[in-house]
Amino acid sequence: MRIIVDENIPAAVECFSQFGEVQQVSGRELSRADIGAAEVLVVRSVTKVNEALLAGTGVRFVGSTTIGTDHLDLNYLAANEIKVCNAPGSNAESVVDYVISAICSCGNLLDRLLSGEPVGIVGYGNVGRRLGRRLSALGIAWRAYDPLLDQATEGLSSLEEVIGSSFVCLHAPLTRDGLYPSYHMLGLDQLGAMPANAVLLNAGRGEVVATEVLLSLCEQRPDISLVLDVWEGEPCFPANLASRCRIATPHIAGYSADGKLTGLRMVASELAAFLNLSLLPFAVPSSMADSAEIACDGANELDFIKNAVAAVYDVMEDDKRFRGIIGSSNRGQAFDLLRKHYPVRRELAYSALASTNPKFSAVLQALQSGR
Repeated sequence: MRIIVDENIPAAVECFSQFGEVQQVSGRELSRADIGAAEVLVVRSVTKVNEALLAGTGVRFVGSTTIGTDHLDLNYLAANEIKVCNAPGSNAESVVDYVISAICSCGNLLDRLLSGEPVGIVGYGNVGRRLGRRLSALGIAWRAYDPLLDQATEGLSSLEEVIGSSFVCLHAPLTRDGLYPSYHMLGLDQLGAMPANAVLLNAGRGEVVATEVLLSLCEQRPDISLVLDVWEGEPCFPANLASRCRIATPHIAGYSADGKLTGLRMVASELAAFLNLSLLPFAVPSSMADSAEIACDGANELDFIKNAVAAVYDVMEDDKRFRGIIGSSNRGQAFDLLRKHYPVRRELAYSALASTNPKFSAVLQALQSGR
């Protein structure tokens, strides 16, 4: 059996070799000719899997090691009896870590939130729910908007109430149809109603808010800070918008080693079941499995949280790398290279954090509550 896998999925060769011959390819540049008679295709969100890619190939199984499915033509796959799976929730804790790190990096935002100002969550799925749990553990108030859920669900509020929060996080999947499509769902009038000195973070899909709307928001409400990890037109992101963000990163919120490994195992388990086999143990790079103890302390709770988070994941390092490519003559290629050569990043929950001061043990437990 021939198995095509995206070259940016770590440990994929070690994992899928138990099922057949593994060939690594560029997910962004993958073509029908590359696939040929291969029976299994394992991708990430950068690969559009549809009739144009698969017609005439031997593919019987498509697995995406990412949480979303908007890159998969589910109707075509179903009509052609091609088994498909993704990895919902696999990198959700990684995205939550990104949000927490961003909170710690936006001036006095963490202090404001710990003092009672609320967080608004748009999209209460795998990421939104985990974010809510982590915020609650830290004693931070939040409210969420998701019109697709039972509105009696605890924590849900109206969109207006959520947008009225000091820190608004967008975690909605990309949809273009149905009663509540998320494509360009938020307009300038809505975002312009955010409170003074608010922060807007998008770690869901870039198309949820139009680039032109965000640029107009920067002009009309310069007090609002933008934290963007996703962009319309990826990988060719809008440089004029990126340069105006407080924090800008190349779609890496969910790029933790732990999240990638979880997504890999989820898809491999589905493939094993599809083939009526058992998934055997496989080698994992030591950088994805080992974690040296990290001692943390601080003058107070605020300092401790910032120190502990930065010791594991400092989003400003990603921001620094990203700003180095904003002026690139080939932004798309540079964007993909940042993702391809992304450093190994562990999640807070699976890092060996240790408090040197017993009074911070409860805070440390809250930070690692995604375990």
